[in-house]
Amino acid sequence: MSEPFVLRPLMEADLAAVAAIEEASDLPSRSLEARQQELGDERTRAVVLEVGGEVVAVGSLWLAPDDAHITSLAVAGEARRRGHGRRLVTALVALAGTLGAEAATLEVRASNGAARALYRGCGFEEVGERRRYYPDGEDAVIMTLALGDEARAASDARG
Repeated sequence: MSEPFVLRPLMEADLAAVAAIEEASDLPSRSLEARQQELGDERTRAVVLEVGGEVVAVGSLWLAPDDAHITSLAVAGEARRRGHGRRLVTALVALAGTLGAEAATLEVRASNGAARALYRGCGFEEVGERRRYYPDGEDAVIMTLALGDEARAASDARG
């Protein structure tokens, strides 16, 4: 049986929990001020996943004219391997489509086989690499997903 969860937009009250999840996931550190600015930036969208009223995962994207760039995805250690990462990716892709993006892209560490498998399972394809992309010198794999006509039609119908 799947545990009940809630997907919702990130709020300022979530920032401490999000910082802890991202830090434990070895994501690049961002200041509280930078996180607060993102909340007011119309090009940025972030969602959290709650289980039992506790934030256990976060994902965000940045909107370019025709593309949604998934900038982060992190699941708390104790909440991993329960489908939350897939739920977040699915939510971010759906959000990108409703906002009119034609594709979703992301970078992932070349050594992160589990994440690469997750993204492939969500329909992303590996299309390139960024050499020495991460601060420690590791390469990134660029992955992309063309968004379907259904998502664009839903966006067009809204307006």
